[in-house]
Amino acid sequence: MMDKIIQAAQIIKDADAILISASNGLSISEGVNIFANNQAFHQYFSDFQTKYGIQSILQGASYNFPADERAAFITQLKQYLLDDYHGSSSFDSLKAIIHSKDYFVVTSNADKHFQVNGLDQIWEIEGNFFDLQMRSPQWHAQQAAFQDFVKQYRGKKLVQLELGIGAANQLIKAPLMRMVAMNPSWSYITMNLANEINIMPVIADRSTALTGDLSKTLEQLKEAIDHE
Repeated sequence: MMDKIIQAAQIIKDADAILISASNGLSISEGVNIFANNQAFHQYFSDFQTKYGIQSILQGASYNFPADERAAFITQLKQYLLDDYHGSSSFDSLKAIIHSKDYFVVTSNADKHFQVNGLDQIWEIEGNFFDLQMRSPQWHAQQAAFQDFVKQYRGKKLVQLELGIGAANQLIKAPLMRMVAMNPSWSYITMNLANEINIMPVIADRSTALTGDLSKTLEQLKEAIDHE
């Protein structure tokens, strides 16, 4: 595993830019699981669970509440995900990995944790819980910024750093792997649990898979970059 981490560290150090993609695995590494009926859900949303039977944040986010209850749910969601959020080791490591390199983020995470951590070059591909709706003018502006970033780094050394995206994901993972395949100067690093690793054969020789706990792997990668 350390050999692969050292290999990934060198790829990142040599890259002109980093295209980061992220999904729920990154949030879970921070201790945030919008699918779970867990202690945090009970702490912040027990009233909604009792009254409406919702079993997770994700279910609540799509529930057809009355307008006043919808506002109350979003207030609690903001309290949990933003007001009471104080960063994480995952993001500390990620910011150190990026350092001064140009970067862009594509994510389906709707918690705004990238922005809270100062990473605002982003396309929230499904919007977010608070102030970005899909297909809104702001969303289209994010999409256009992503397209400009991709155009800027065609023919240059770009690394696509994938964080916690499921093996079968068709929203972000598959399209970005195809993009790597179409750009021979790009590399691909994927971080996930071993059973969620999936690499297109056509990019296998430009790919590195780092398996295990995402937070720990990010920390190891940061340390390897520091020592390169």
